[in-house]
Amino acid sequence: MLSHYFIKLQKQLATNFTNHFILDVLMIDKKFKLFSNCFMVKGINRAIILDNQRKNFYILPNQIIDFINEYSGKRIYDLFQDFKNDKVILKKYIRYFFNNELIFTDNDTNLYPPISNNFDRPYKIETITLDLNLPILTLKNFFEVKVDDLGVSCLKLITDDFNFKKIVDTLHFVDKSKIKTIVIFIKYNIGIETELVKLRKKNSRITEIIFYDVDKINDSAVKKFIYEKKSLSEVLSMKIYNHHDFVLSMENFNESLIFNTAYNRSIFIDSDGDIKRHIEDQSIFGNIDITNLNDVADNKDVREFWAINKDKIFVCKDCEFRYICPDGSIPYKLKETDPFYSTKINCNYDPYKNLWNNA
Repeated sequence: MLSHYFIKLQKQLATNFTNHFILDVLMIDKKFKLFSNCFMVKGINRAIILDNQRKNFYILPNQIIDFINEYSGKRIYDLFQDFKNDKVILKKYIRYFFNNELIFTDNDTNLYPPISNNFDRPYKIETITLDLNLPILTLKNFFEVKVDDLGVSCLKLITDDFNFKKIVDTLHFVDKSKIKTIVIFIKYNIGIETELVKLRKKNSRITEIIFYDVDKINDSAVKKFIYEKKSLSEVLSMKIYNHHDFVLSMENFNESLIFNTAYNRSIFIDSDGDIKRHIEDQSIFGNIDITNLNDVADNKDVREFWAINKDKIFVCKDCEFRYICPDGSIPYKLKETDPFYSTKINCNYDPYKNLWNNA
């Protein structure tokens, strides 16, 4: 019975849709298919359809996804023949997808092949997070000699000891590089904003300046900056707060199918110049004074870490939002024999209850 698929949606459909939608004779005789820019993701309790073109998603019961998978490419007329006793629900269902432009009809839906989910980029490392407590000559040599051949496009600078001149000098070293965006993380001290406002105006590559360990955020805080009460590690983990934090794009979706989007092609360099996979990493993969970063990018352990996508992490693997979630909670295994990774930080969303903890 069709009610097996739609009983959970019946009330929602009855209240959310207008009655202007009419299935004409020509449409009835055609086959239906999901638009190629739309993708279905099932969670433990419910599912979503992602519309990457419009940057939107639609929450549905898992049974709806099963129905689409089973009947995609069949004539709408045949659906009504198969479910004669559920025509009202079926019509509401079809109306829902047409009103949201998630499906189309054609005599031959095979003429519309799916969009490729291949993901590839030409460069080995795209993001470097670097501690500014390194000696100035080390920073100069690193940016002027070792960065450009890697294809680095994003630079994250961190400092717990605000030194305006050192920040300016470092940005000068970056001037001739191919780096496109710079994010600066600074441990907050009252009154340091004034110089940074001018700096940001002069340097268009700076996309964000984020203060961490802020004791109190008051109304006079400069809106050009981001103020966080959390520690640096917490800020870098990019914990999500609500659905507004989700990233909807074809590129991000394809990457998330294979990689951890928070860490893929990313390395961390600490105040000693040691190269790590992330800020809390206990393993060291060389030092920027002596190590070729191409070798780091080819390291088996580094590449395996990059490939820990959310399908391999407890809780995340059961979440319907796993392919659009940018959360960077660090995955780890309690035992090597564990089939899945865990994280130390609990997510704000519970896929088992389908509730936000901060709602």
